[in-house]
Amino acid sequence: MPYWLLVTRSFSIAWRHRYLWLLALFAGEGGVGFNFGNQATGPFGPGGNTPNGSDFNAASQHVSDWFGQHISLVVAAAVLLILLVIAFFVLAAVCEGAVVRASAEHDAERPFGLRTAWRCGVATMGTIIRFRLLLVALWLPMLVVFVALFAGMVFSIAGSNVGAAVAFGMLALLIVLPVIAFAIYLGLLDRLGTRAAVLEQIGARAAIVRAHRLLRKRLGRVLLVWLLSIATTFAVGICAAIVLAILVVPAFLIGIGAFATGSPLLWVAVALAVLILLPVALIVEGFIIAQSSTYWTLAFRRLEIEEAPIYGYAYPQAAPPQGTA
Repeated sequence: MPYWLLVTRSFSIAWRHRYLWLLALFAGEGGVGFNFGNQATGPFGPGGNTPNGSDFNAASQHVSDWFGQHISLVVAAAVLLILLVIAFFVLAAVCEGAVVRASAEHDAERPFGLRTAWRCGVATMGTIIRFRLLLVALWLPMLVVFVALFAGMVFSIAGSNVGAAVAFGMLALLIVLPVIAFAIYLGLLDRLGTRAAVLEQIGARAAIVRAHRLLRKRLGRVLLVWLLSIATTFAVGICAAIVLAILVVPAFLIGIGAFATGSPLLWVAVALAVLILLPVALIVEGFIIAQSSTYWTLAFRRLEIEEAPIYGYAYPQAAPPQGTA
């Protein structure tokens, strides 16, 4: 495995073919993990005061009245939100297949472009959707266990049952490490299985089986690839933060100065900061995700080669879409 070549070549491909940034931005390929840093803030957080019971009842009654008066608006907003989630889920499936196939074709030094990549993404859309739904199903038992433990702890605290609350807390601590290991396993299944589905043209369930067997067979290589990807992402993230800080700090200082002097330029500074910083942040994020996705595609193509050539072995070209010659 030419590990360092994976890094340099993934950067080269992502930089030379900038349409990958757009596809990667919508592909929804991210890390798998948990956020343990949530802390309560506000009136119920540290140092806060418990609100008065009558105030709480009045507020809840006000909220109930508002929902009763605007039930049609709430239903319409909920339906719109569900439709948007479904639309972005489907779009992410198309873009995921497109960016994986495109990076593999560029790795093999074959001509490829955005239009062809999109057609390939549409062709594998159904498989990627089923694959991701299977991953969600694998996540569900872990989610149910955490929700059950959290609910047990909350009800124990509410019932002043300190012993039960401590027991639930200790049980949650005991399963943290196995859960983290399982989350890493699912993350690697996602990385490898997606590429198996797109590049080897197999079904969703077969892609998960293929990823599991590849993990078992090449565990050392996969773990090295994973650790190198973490180090690369960390280094690239620091560089991206520096670039964004160069833009953010001047805008922040201008905003502070305008606010301190009461100048109307404050809103001008805010508008310019949003118009400049948001596109730059999206471009940087797109490049980082494209490089990471390309890196895993290159690694997948070389995992089972003892002495991989510089471009890896070439998969058959994507089948032309139906209705074309």
